[in-house]
Amino acid sequence: MIKYLTDLECIQFERLLLLRSKELSLSDQESHLLLLIYTFSSLRKKMITPTLLLQYSSLTPQEMDHVLESLLHKKWISNKNGAICLNNFIKRLLEKEEEVVEEKMNLVDVFEEEFGRPLTPMELESIKEWVQGGYSEEMIYKALKEAVKSNVSSLRYIEGILINWAQNGIKERYIEEKQKERVVPESHYHWWEDE
Repeated sequence: MIKYLTDLECIQFERLLLLRSKELSLSDQESHLLLLIYTFSSLRKKMITPTLLLQYSSLTPQEMDHVLESLLHKKWISNKNGAICLNNFIKRLLEKEEEVVEEKMNLVDVFEEEFGRPLTPMELESIKEWVQGGYSEEMIYKALKEAVKSNVSSLRYIEGILINWAQNGIKERYIEEKQKERVVPESHYHWWEDE
């Protein structure tokens, strides 16, 4: 669909660049030069050179070199036989980078949710000792899941799982299993042929 809209020139990439430049970590000068380069490219200008860009920019030659070098480093442009070319300009403008935000797991909340009750001070101390003892929060969480899977909501059981895993060098024991889809065999009975 995007290719179709692009071919019909329904998307204004100039506006998109201006609106997304901060998100794409582009300075104002970099955005300005990218707009100039894109404009010359869309006008089918074959040789886009720094000299040409200087004619349409208020940047000094030193600033121009610095900004072009930055765009080269960020891989927005490339230099082909002395001409400046855009590298996947449209694709990079259109793609939305998913920011992976790792939320710090709050083990206490997870345990309370799984147990269905608030934790006692002794249980809180046990969890704290596990973390200080070198067990990762992810491993503790997986041990909790293993215990819940076995319908046991005891910290001693979870501690036993952690000790067992540590002794056997297991780090990735618990793997979420997807529910198997029920497959119903097809019937080849032709009810209309019974008459």
